[in-house]
Amino acid sequence: MFTALLLMPLGLGLSTYQQLSNELAAESIARHALRLAMLQNPTRPSEALPKAVEQFSGDWELSELDYRYWCSANCSLVTLEITVEGARAIQTMGIPKL
Repeated sequence: MFTALLLMPLGLGLSTYQQLSNELAAESIARHALRLAMLQNPTRPSEALPKAVEQFSGDWELSELDYRYWCSANCSLVTLEITVEGARAIQTMGIPKL
């Protein structure tokens, strides 16, 4: 019983570390994938987005993540939402007028 009490804080620390890691991964993937998609195709980033998300999720060695992409009414702003387990990050960028 005494050993279990000693190991309890370790278990809580590991779960906190995993949550922080997921949050960092979601934020990083959202930021970098949307930026890469915008650089590859500034007028239609949605076409380059699946490959960009796949590339950055591979860098974080994630097997599962969900993403959602949408644009504003006139598509002057594009938004990418990444979910890794319980962590979620949202990144928004403006589409340049050419």
